[in-house]
Amino acid sequence: MPTRAARRLTLLGRWTYRYVLTLFVGLLAIGIASAIWLRHDTVGERKQSLRDFSVAAADYVVGDDGAIRIPADFYEWIDRTQRQYHLPGQFALYVFEPDGRLAFFKSGPAGATDGTSGEGAAGGGSSASPAAPSAPPAPSLPTAPPPSEHPSASRTGDAYALAVPLKHGEVPAGSLLIVYGYGELARVDLNYTLIVSLLLCAGALGWTIIFLLSRHLRKPIYRLREALQQVEAGNYKIDVPTDIKEKELHELLVSFRGMAARLGRLEELRTELLAGVTHELKTPVASIRGLVSAVRDEVVTGDEAKEFLDISLEQTLKLQRMVGDLLDFNAFASGSIDVRGDDLDLGRLLGEVVYQWELLDEEGGLTIATDFPEESGQIAGDAARIQQIVVNLLNNASQAMGGSGSIRISMRPMPEPWYEVIVEDDGPGIPETEQGLIFERYYRGKDKKTSVSGLGLGLTYSRMLAAAMGGSLSLLRSSPQGTAFRLLLPRKES
Repeated sequence: MPTRAARRLTLLGRWTYRYVLTLFVGLLAIGIASAIWLRHDTVGERKQSLRDFSVAAADYVVGDDGAIRIPADFYEWIDRTQRQYHLPGQFALYVFEPDGRLAFFKSGPAGATDGTSGEGAAGGGSSASPAAPSAPPAPSLPTAPPPSEHPSASRTGDAYALAVPLKHGEVPAGSLLIVYGYGELARVDLNYTLIVSLLLCAGALGWTIIFLLSRHLRKPIYRLREALQQVEAGNYKIDVPTDIKEKELHELLVSFRGMAARLGRLEELRTELLAGVTHELKTPVASIRGLVSAVRDEVVTGDEAKEFLDISLEQTLKLQRMVGDLLDFNAFASGSIDVRGDDLDLGRLLGEVVYQWELLDEEGGLTIATDFPEESGQIAGDAARIQQIVVNLLNNASQAMGGSGSIRISMRPMPEPWYEVIVEDDGPGIPETEQGLIFERYYRGKDKKTSVSGLGLGLTYSRMLAAAMGGSLSLLRSSPQGTAFRLLLPRKES
């Protein structure tokens, strides 16, 4: 038998852990997308900042006379302005004369971007540089960018180059080139750390919520599982919690409790059916055996023996009807019997049914009144099935009144598309505790169990027949003053 910890692991492994995994996969996808978007956005912002910085530097090195003048504080200006534009790391900066000679250069860190180190003025065009003495450009230094009216950018490997033309008014004064490491340009370490921290916090919070929710939901689920085990063991009187706030769980538990109650009731009916069938079969079989034995052994002879045989035949007919009822009900419940849809005059059909049924009232203690409209009530139905329903209702009324009383059967048109047939009696009525059970299969009221033979299928079968013809059968009212049933049948479509 699995331990409590194993059962908990099974539940969480199939439900909670699956959603936790989905949560973390979703957060990972969000994190990757956020990092890509952040890198792209950061690169775009820094490219614009670098462009603004290069334009400011171009204005700073061009004098009022249109000549390139490298101020003495140019390095300090670069450092100060770089921080102002939020440009991280170091980059190489070159200033070229109009003829392409290098007037100033500042290399990147350890020559990472241009293959040189150090800074200074070159080519004799920068008397203001405080760096090393003038010297010819190193072979690895870049050449002047081609003339252009506007700033232009290019990328080679990990080097991002931005060329800006130097102008004095509309007169070209040279060019400025900035070479930046693309890795530096896209570095967002601090923001990545923030994203990872936020995702970890969100994942931890999500896992905590799922864990607490699973603990909250686990209790009613365990109770439901225990209840299912009780039902499997044959105990239908179970207690499941219904004070659950979650709508779906509440409806599930309420429905399960109703299902268990109904299963218990059906089990009781099955037991009662077995006892009823046993009783109903035992009595006629014993009677037939005794009567036939008396005739065979010549205990009775002549007219008395003939009477005994007649009684035996009557008992066999009773057995035949019982078996026929069971076979018809099971066949109809399985959908193997078709219901006809003939054009019928309902009033005329009901009149014939009542007339034939009155002929069977040998004692004559019943009074039947009818109330049918004069106009024809055309319906589409099965005459034999309608007769079965009405005869069953009349028999039930007669049995309820002990064979003496009054029955009234009426018919009237309802709002489209129905005809209503009411069968009512002035008997003692159906007990209120039994009114909700009379249409259950095999159910028989307490009074009928001792006074009337049968299997408790009449009303159930009649309701199924009415539904098969597109109508319905229901208990309209019942009280100590009488009982009324309502049969609705569909009108014929014109």
